[in-house]
Amino acid sequence: MNKKRLTSNFLLPVLKVILLSGLFISKSAIASHKNDFLLSEANQKINVEQGKETYQRLTQWENMVFHDLGKTIEEKLKLVNDFFNQMQWADDKDLWNKKDYWATPLESLIRNSGDCEDFAIAKYFTLLAMDVPEQQLKITFVRINNQLGHMVLFYYPENSTEPLILDNMEDKIVKQSERPELNYVFSFNNDGMWLNSHKTAQADEKNVIQQWAQMITKIKQE
Repeated sequence: MNKKRLTSNFLLPVLKVILLSGLFISKSAIASHKNDFLLSEANQKINVEQGKETYQRLTQWENMVFHDLGKTIEEKLKLVNDFFNQMQWADDKDLWNKKDYWATPLESLIRNSGDCEDFAIAKYFTLLAMDVPEQQLKITFVRINNQLGHMVLFYYPENSTEPLILDNMEDKIVKQSERPELNYVFSFNNDGMWLNSHKTAQADEKNVIQQWAQMITKIKQE
């Protein structure tokens, strides 16, 4: 699909076709149509009255996704990390009146706020749309000094087992070894989850991350 910005007159019918044909049901479908998903999602909402600031924010997001594909992965990581770290942190109870809510990237952008998992999710899907390989991206649950729970995004460079950390609490992207206060608990992406290990993926048979499945369902419904 042409990655240049398209008009909503074309995008809305495309969105309906994508959703009605169930293209987001499987991992492979999400990966294959990641650009369609983000472009359709943004343009579906961008013409709805959300206010000038929200319109500009969605436009900036769309431009970043589809106009910076030629940049290096390192440049993409910085662009995406800096872009989403402009959002305000907000507790789920205050933002959604729920104890724990995982927002889609579009929900986070419209509210311009979220908590740590919302930052990580938005960065994950945006980098995926910018052709960063999915196997190199993992949403990761950590504990700060083995106490406070926190979510970040790990990026694994090629031929390296040490990830770079994209964190809403820190603008600088650094290696995991440079953040010793972050204690790894588990990580996941559409391939599965990794418990206490960076090496072997396993299916989420116990539905440990049920919010992930619920969030994907919301994306299909948007």
